[in-house]
Amino acid sequence: ASPHRPPPPCLHVPCATLLTRPSMAAARELVIWRGSQFSSKAIAALRVKGFLPIQDYKLSSAPMGLEERKKLLPAPYTVPLLRWDGEVVAGSDEICAFLDERVAEPLLYPAAHEGEVRRLERAASDLYWVNGWLSTVDAAGFERWSGARVRKYVSGGGAGVGPRLLFKALPGSITSRMIHGVAKKSYLATLRRRGAELGGETGAACLRLAAERDTAAVMEEARAMLRVFDRELQASATEFFCGASEPTAADLTLYGMLERWLGNSLCPGLNGPAQPSVIDGMPGLSLAWERMHERFQRDCTLSELDDFADITTSVGDVTWSQKG
Repeated sequence: ASPHRPPPPCLHVPCATLLTRPSMAAARELVIWRGSQFSSKAIAALRVKGFLPIQDYKLSSAPMGLEERKKLLPAPYTVPLLRWDGEVVAGSDEICAFLDERVAEPLLYPAAHEGEVRRLERAASDLYWVNGWLSTVDAAGFERWSGARVRKYVSGGGAGVGPRLLFKALPGSITSRMIHGVAKKSYLATLRRRGAELGGETGAACLRLAAERDTAAVMEEARAMLRVFDRELQASATEFFCGASEPTAADLTLYGMLERWLGNSLCPGLNGPAQPSVIDGMPGLSLAWERMHERFQRDCTLSELDDFADITTSVGDVTWSQKG
């Protein structure tokens, strides 16, 4: 979308947004990873509130290396992270709460259903690990989601001279298997590390997935989780949770997961759908997905961004939290 195009008339733009929109403020920046489920959620939340990337805030990325991120980001050293008019807000849930404080309508946590929206938001966040498994550990899912993008990155020298030369010397089928092997090993190591760190039910789920190699079993686990949301959406008076007229924070969490499985992670031409059949037979989810994907794809495409680069200076400590 052109950074100068006005919001389509069918999308609600809050008056507060128009009143507080800066010319192009370095004071407003969202730090993301392209392809990240929770980054997609944060971008979509800003769009629901009437803010467009590039036009209303800057998009930057964070380094992939943990030690590098520790020098630049507050704990837990991950994205998304929002810098907004002097405030630093970390995490997509916190960003949604912050936006509700700054721009009243439409609420991402509608007052009459706040508890239920937060319950559904947490449940949708639990999809994160099976979502990652089915787009990284599963070879076919990885290829559909980011195989071409990663091959282009390596062949262009993004991973260094050695991998680029190796890429040119070996047949494509071999280099594709090698690239997937590296991605798979890294994600399984993350599952084991996070499993040990998190403990409890979530930690146990991570450790179980780290040992799992059966794609069909993980797919059925994901579909069983998704059927719960499908029933909730079919029971809703609108295509969103709790009869909301606009996507809630729970809808947007689900959207971030579905964008990885069914869409292109807001990066057409770079990413593809990891698991395009994952919500087959789920009409409530299908309708919600179609509505949100069409809206956010139109206004929030991340494929070609001018000056999109890693941050190089520390953002400082978190200054705003809904916990106080």
